[in-house]
Amino acid sequence: LGQSMEILVQNGLPLVTALIIYKDRQLTLDAMLLDTGSASTLLSTDRVEEIGLVPTPDDPIHEIRGVGGIEVVFSKTIDYLSVGELAVEDFEVEIGAMEYGFEINGIIGLDFLTRTKALINLDWLEITGFIGKYR
Repeated sequence: LGQSMEILVQNGLPLVTALIIYKDRQLTLDAMLLDTGSASTLLSTDRVEEIGLVPTPDDPIHEIRGVGGIEVVFSKTIDYLSVGELAVEDFEVEIGAMEYGFEINGIIGLDFLTRTKALINLDWLEITGFIGKYR
């Protein structure tokens, strides 16, 4: 196992901190919801615009559905995303308003969790990666 990152539980929600790099600008986002029920990773428009992560005419736009209802988002490929030691490069994320009635800066979805082979230990409230083969 690699080094683990603590999962903070606030209002019954599992939260982690993520690092994003886009065009050589980096941003650390706390209060990222760890969500195995979300197919994709979603970032808050308000938070990522400070590093130039804004929509352009060629960005794909689509609707996503979730517990919060239907939301229009745009897709972007970012250079780097990490949660603790779990990291991906050239990773597509969705970006939207995220007005769900509670404060989070984004959602770490199943796309990131499966690509990094994340292990979530809810007893210890930690997320880590598995090093080596396990299947």
